[in-house]
Amino acid sequence: MMKNRMNGKGIVALLERADVGALSTIGEDGYPYSAPVNFVYTDGKVYIHGRRVGEKIGNLERDPRVCFTVWERTGYEDCGTAACDTATVYESVIIRGKARIVEDVDLRRRVLLAMVANLVPDKTVIEDSKIPPAAVYRIEAESVTGKYHRPTAGNNVRRI
Repeated sequence: MMKNRMNGKGIVALLERADVGALSTIGEDGYPYSAPVNFVYTDGKVYIHGRRVGEKIGNLERDPRVCFTVWERTGYEDCGTAACDTATVYESVIIRGKARIVEDVDLRRRVLLAMVANLVPDKTVIEDSKIPPAAVYRIEAESVTGKYHRPTAGNNVRRI
């Protein structure tokens, strides 16, 4: 059993407030390839986007298996006086599954608008010409786990 397992509500809350994560794919050479990506969590799904070319897209086209990681670090907890008596205060979510391209133009528009609203809320319009060049992928989760470390009462926390 995982220590400090985050429940479903905590997982959803982190996915709703975060806007960047690490997408790990399987490279052509068999090695893992991880790239930071903007994402949006909407309708109970994680969506990412990018250009239709590049190593990440090539990897997804060859093998849709992914690991997607989101985390939020809020500080460091002093757990004692020694240098190693420090713990990171964090929440994290790891999703394993398959990334599938979204072909439906209306869904792609909604996802892109949701992503823009999450990243730059003052921009509310997307030009139709911007939709076809953007690759939008939905991560179909096969497993989702969340973990956290919260400070012990009375310990000093160095906020970042």
